[in-house]
Amino acid sequence: MSADGPLPGVEHTWIKRWPAYQLGLWLIAAAVVGLIPVLLDMVEHLRQNGSAGISRWALMLLLAGGLQVVYAVYLLQLPDWATLRVVSVVSLVFAAAYAALLGALLLSKPHSELLVFLELADHVPRSQATTWCLVMLGMFGVLAYFGGRASIRWQRIYWRSNTDRSSRTE
Repeated sequence: MSADGPLPGVEHTWIKRWPAYQLGLWLIAAAVVGLIPVLLDMVEHLRQNGSAGISRWALMLLLAGGLQVVYAVYLLQLPDWATLRVVSVVSLVFAAAYAALLGALLLSKPHSELLVFLELADHVPRSQATTWCLVMLGMFGVLAYFGGRASIRWQRIYWRSNTDRSSRTE
């Protein structure tokens, strides 16, 4: 192969890439669902004349939603088993963050320092916030599970095909 020729690589078939595309689209859908409370907070902010601004929790959710979309685009651009694994780990990190927030909401006092810092104590009813955290925890847990499963299955197929090729050439 000449130095000017294409680099060797693996071009996966559409069937192998399809789970990666599905997970990327589901990750975008989860990000959109996660941004619904942000939109509701922004509408409430626009309705009130003397509003102090968008809440801290809404800004943190906006950042999390942006990161989720970035990882979904990353997965859609590079559909491979390693990318699936990275997105699965990132989904697991988001699920852990929502689990930690759910635990803080369930175990803390109504006006704890964390809830006051996030501005959750006065603006959002506690039952709505815990339900929302539980829904997001479930969504990201499922995304992490299926992403990890697809990644492991794809990696096994990849290594089996490479092992078969190397045994045929010997």
